[in-house]
Formats: sequence, C-alpha cells, structure tokens
Amino acid sequence: MTTTVRIPKPKNLALFVLLVGSQEFEPQKVSAQILGPDSIPTGHLANSAEEYWPAVPDSLPHQFIHRIKHLPIRGGRGFMGYGLHLRETYDNYQRYYWGLGPEDKNGYLLHRAIGYADVHWNRHLRTYAELNSSTISGRTGGPRPVQDVNKLSFNQLFAELSWSVAPRAHLVLRLGKQVLQYGQGTLLDLRDANVRRSYTGAKAVAYLGHTRIDGLALWLVRNNPGLLDDERDRTQWLLGSWLTHTYQQHLITRFDVFYLFVNRDQTLFNQGAGAEKRHTAGASVYYKRGPWNGITVFEGQLGQFAGTTIKAWKVAQLVAYEVPSPKLKPVLTLQGAIASGDHNPADSELNTFNPLYPRAIYYGFIDNVGSSNVLVVHPRADTNLAPRVRLLTSYYRFWRTSLADGVYGPAGVLLLPSVDSGRFVGDMVDAVLSYSPSATLNLQATGVYFRRGPYLLSQPNLTNDIYYGGLRLTVRI
Repeated sequence: MTTTVRIPKPKNLALFVLLVGSQEFEPQKVSAQILGPDSIPTGHLANSAEEYWPAVPDSLPHQFIHRIKHLPIRGGRGFMGYGLHLRETYDNYQRYYWGLGPEDKNGYLLHRAIGYADVHWNRHLRTYAELNSSTISGRTGGPRPVQDVNKLSFNQLFAELSWSVAPRAHLVLRLGKQVLQYGQGTLLDLRDANVRRSYTGAKAVAYLGHTRIDGLALWLVRNNPGLLDDERDRTQWLLGSWLTHTYQQHLITRFDVFYLFVNRDQTLFNQGAGAEKRHTAGASVYYKRGPWNGITVFEGQLGQFAGTTIKAWKVAQLVAYEVPSPKLKPVLTLQGAIASGDHNPADSELNTFNPLYPRAIYYGFIDNVGSSNVLVVHPRADTNLAPRVRLLTSYYRFWRTSLADGVYGPAGVLLLPSVDSGRFVGDMVDAVLSYSPSATLNLQATGVYFRRGPYLLSQPNLTNDIYYGGLRLTVRI
C-alpha cells in the first residue's frame, strides 16, 4: 500500500502529489509522489493542482475524461486540462456539539462545485486556476462562519516556473493563491469543508534525488461569503520548510523533517486571548515490513503568546496490518496521539498545543474534539463488503491531557473551558459505507454516535450525546 516517490528526468515538468485521507492518520497507501509526463496518471486527487494526466494513446479513443485532462497545445510543446468536481452533502445532527449549537431536526444540505483549468505552456511555465462555489440550504441558525458559504471564489490562482539545474536536481517556484497539504494533514491541510482554506504568496520546491525540500512564505486568505471578495488576511501568515526523503527497499520508507513559523494577531486559548507567534518543528518516520506499516510523528512548539512563553508538544503513532485476503482486503489499524495542554492558566507559560491549519474535521467524521490538550486512542477496521463497496468502522476514546485546560475544536479554537471534573471527555463510534461504481462517482453514508464522559456531563449546557447521520454524493470529471 505504500506509494513511492519518483523523481522526474531533467526534461520533465516537476509535479508533486500529496494524498491525505479523512482521518488523522491513514495507513501508508498515502504518501508523496513526484511525477512527470512519462509517468502513469495520478487519477483524481483531493488537490487537483497536483494531479498528472499524461497523453492518451490514439488506441484508446474511449478515454474521454482522461483526454480532456491532457489536450496538446502549441504543436505539442505544451498541454492543457480541465476538470469539474460536484459534491452534495446531507448532514443531520441530533444535538450539535452536545446541545451547544442550534438544533435542526430535518438536517440541511451543503452544495459545492469546483472547476479548474490547468495550462502547461511548455516544460518551464504553467498556470493554474480553480474556481469554487459553496452554498448551504435548510440549516437552522444559518451557515457556520468561514466553512459553509463562499458564493464564488478562486481557491487557487497561480503561476509556476520549473527548470532543471543538474541531472538529478529540479527547481519549482509557485507564485499566487494556492492550497497546502503536507504530511498527514495534521498541521497544513486543505480544510476540505464546504469551503476550502487557501493561502497567497510563494512556495519553492527543490527535488534532489530522493529528497524534496519545500520553502513556504504565505499569508492566509480570508474567506468572505460573497462573489470574488476573498482577501489576504494580514493578521495571519506563515514561513517554513518541509523536507521529505524516501528510501528504496528499506524498513524505513520515508522520513520528513519540518519547521513552521505562524504569526496570528489574535488567538484564543483557555489561558486568554492575544497575539501568537509560534514555532513548530518536528519529524515523521514512515515504515513498512510485509503486511505491517506505520507512522510515528513528533512535534514541538515554542514561541510567545500575549506576553507569555509557549512550550507545547505532540506525539502520534499509527500501526496498520493488511490482512491477506485479496477479495475483502481488510486493514486493521491502531492509532494514538497525545498533545499537551496548559498546566496553569495563571502562570507565564502556555502549554496548549496548536494544530495550526489542519483538516476541517480532525478525529472522525463530525465536528467535535480537536488535537489540543487531548489523549486519544483510535482502533479502526476497513474491509470490502462487495465489489466497489467498502465499510470503515472506528472507535475513539478521548481524555484531556491537562485538567487545567479545556477542550478545543478541530482548528485549535477553544470550545469548552477547563472544568475540574476528570480527564475523560467521551468516546465515539462511527461507520462509513462507501460505494464507488466508477472513478468519477462516489456515494458515502455515515453514522456517528458520541457518548459524553464525566467532563462533558458535568457541564449543564451540554444536555445530550451526539447522533449524526449523513449522505454525500461526489462526482469528479
């Protein structure tokens, strides 16, 4: 299940692909690729800007969708491609956030359409534009801020320069509006809610043999709900570097080391509100032996928050076993993570881990507990029920790392304050049934139950457990 990294020949366009699953971690079917025009197609990816579709041979005229992804221009010296993603989602929460949010017995619909055009003028110059329309209907309380509505916006709009500097060295410079997706998506990810998260600025990538080094200098983009009215968020910006090295035929298949600096003019923790300047450094190790594979991640954080010092950390682990069964293809996974919480809200040190810019839903398939001040254990099983039908079942158990800190949402925003009522927050089970009759169509049904633990039961406003049912139809052309 491991996807290896391929380094392009000097003549090739330098493209990379980052695949990230819907959970905190995925088994090692998820990894980075670097592909060029002579490589096999990537297929549809979460971030279409990283797809690669080579030319279709004339002997395969029926490959219409593949052909519109690679239309020769300028006498074959370049090519262009088009794509369209349509997604319809039905959400029904019974007791949203345990009763904190508005109640909606009939549920609501989320609508999203993304269209893109990708122009490779030649081996050195590329432009990419991705237009998004996200709306909602029927939700009691109206749309949630940022994540539900953006009537029309460019998710991505960038120019990319690419050139070879040595037989095994290639450089890429990307300028403009873009999305970020690194590692397992726990620090930098698309935020694949109804409205995606974008950045504007520069990204430089160097490919050196089996090593890739990314440099980042970007502002966050503020998502406004109107027509083409998004703007640069001058209060949030990031600098950083991400190095990935892959190994061939070893127990360790990949090693990542990264550094990120994030500046936010205003953030909120249980300790208070204020400006935040946070340095995050860490490493990830990917390994595989036969049917076993795993990922280990270490992250440490230093910085300043509202006149205090930041000292925080996180450790996460995944171990997966692929059961030998060609028909059912079951995968058993055990995941766990622990992230620091604040020890004392009245002292001069903030110990709450901040996940920076992670995916929209961090643990499981509903908005609930994020990765700050949390200890989580998560077993999971995946198996095929029939051709093109797969069932995923998961169990989560959450504790607070520090009793002096509260519970945070997936984006690292304070959700509930500290209450001295024990560490156990609650547990959750979910099941996802997915049917994919073709590469362009997917239908997914999800059911979730979140049971409150002593921490949640002690708070009078949290009146009920969470029940959730959802349906999602995705079409990708």
